[in-house]
Amino acid sequence: MKNLFIVNLNKDKSKISQYISTTLINKIEQNIKEWKKSLIYINKKWEYSSVLCNNCEYLYKCKNCDISLTIHRNPNILKCHYCNYSEKIPNKCIKCNKNDFTYIWIWTEQVEDIFSKIFNWSKIYRMDTNTITSVSEKKKALENINNSDIIIWTKMITTWFNINKLWLIWIILLEQELQIPEYNTEEKVYQNIKQLIWRWWRINQETDILMQTFIPNNNIVTQLTKLNYKDFFIETINERKLFNYPPFCELKTIKYKDFSEEKAYNYIKKIEEKLITYDTESKYDIKLINNPIKRNKQFHYKIIIKWISINKLLNKIKNEIIRNKDISIY
Repeated sequence: MKNLFIVNLNKDKSKISQYISTTLINKIEQNIKEWKKSLIYINKKWEYSSVLCNNCEYLYKCKNCDISLTIHRNPNILKCHYCNYSEKIPNKCIKCNKNDFTYIWIWTEQVEDIFSKIFNWSKIYRMDTNTITSVSEKKKALENINNSDIIIWTKMITTWFNINKLWLIWIILLEQELQIPEYNTEEKVYQNIKQLIWRWWRINQETDILMQTFIPNNNIVTQLTKLNYKDFFIETINERKLFNYPPFCELKTIKYKDFSEEKAYNYIKKIEEKLITYDTESKYDIKLINNPIKRNKQFHYKIIIKWISINKLLNKIKNEIIRNKDISIY
């Protein structure tokens, strides 16, 4: 489509970072000279990591869940945060037998630091959920945007602000969004990018949208460049049917958090044991995810439940849920 381009990072890498192409650097430099703004978009502030084969573009995924595996350096494994499946970090690609890997890992502060070194004469503004929490901060953010040449932004850009003189939107690393360990990750990626694209094309038809990626031939990348929702929907719904995800079943997550990792695990383990006890017919798929996610000094453990109807099972533990504010179900 017009003004929508893919940059292949396997062929176009700058000397400063494997995640920053020379095309991007040149385009931003040109915009700065012409008093035009450039927006660098990263959907998630948090770090997600995975392994990609540079030769055949194979992205390592879970064999059970069809979502990307996450790197764990201690021990040296790739692990699924959804079903606990794991495998060793490969020495050679299982598809093409080559030893040529990229370890995908980038976040907003890192991008800000890189651009500060490249364009040290320009005004750069980074905005994510840590930099705006109130109406007054939003007003201040608008002032910073108006005075900036380069804006680094996360998902809130799609709903919160209009930016004048914006001539370039750059999606820094498309596949990083695909590392998020959820069954509907690809759907969210498609919706976020489509919303981002159409928001600025409604305002200014001449805005360039460029997407950097190591996997330019990936199905979702191809579908995004064509904005072909019909093909995307057909492929996605077939995958969900194959792996028994909604809308072909109900899926619930029970999450518990505590400042003590031991207490968090022991509590969620008791919930899991009760659920298994109540599941007398062994018809529910109940999985405790053993590796916690740490946020704001608290350890988050979760249980994933899949079946046609889950409410009856959850009602049996409603007393534990109601009396504990640190439990959430979604």
